[in-house]
Amino acid sequence: LKKAADMGYNAILWEVEGKIKWETCPECADKDAFSKDTFKDILKYSRSLGLEPIPLLQTVGHAEYVLRHKKYFSFREDPDRYDCYATCKPEVRKFIKDWIKEYLDLFGDIKYFHLGGDEAYVFATSPECAAKAKEIGKGKLYAEYMTDIAKPLLDKDIRPCIWNDMIMHYPKDISAIPKSFVIWDWNY
Repeated sequence: LKKAADMGYNAILWEVEGKIKWETCPECADKDAFSKDTFKDILKYSRSLGLEPIPLLQTVGHAEYVLRHKKYFSFREDPDRYDCYATCKPEVRKFIKDWIKEYLDLFGDIKYFHLGGDEAYVFATSPECAAKAKEIGKGKLYAEYMTDIAKPLLDKDIRPCIWNDMIMHYPKDISAIPKSFVIWDWNY
């Protein structure tokens, strides 16, 4: 962190996944996961160096560290894969919103919160989500989901961030993404 600050960086994107002992998903914690108190000390040190923390919670794809656990099999978009949430399911949305609240409690005062959302290769393929996508379109379903789970952030004037690739798959629906979102480009 000191080296990053010395090089002129001013923010850190914290993609912690199973590296913290979460209450929302205790099964997800790695055996060497930080306690919340230890991680708060790391955040405090990071802030003292002028590094703004930006938490990243994977909310669509990259959910392997969650969906590999039997308890969460029903959250899978495709029962044979464990990388993508079935975002149209109410229980998935509640789980993600609860986890966002836990992240907010841990990270404290922040300006941005990254919701991931990239590389969701089987997005809207479960029977429930495919039916919803047929009705409104995949791009609009993606935007509706992101807007829904971002509500706790927007209520606190925290700007939600998402990766751009899913929007690029459905460019005609880009206007369904609220202008309050920050779109991050990872296509190098």
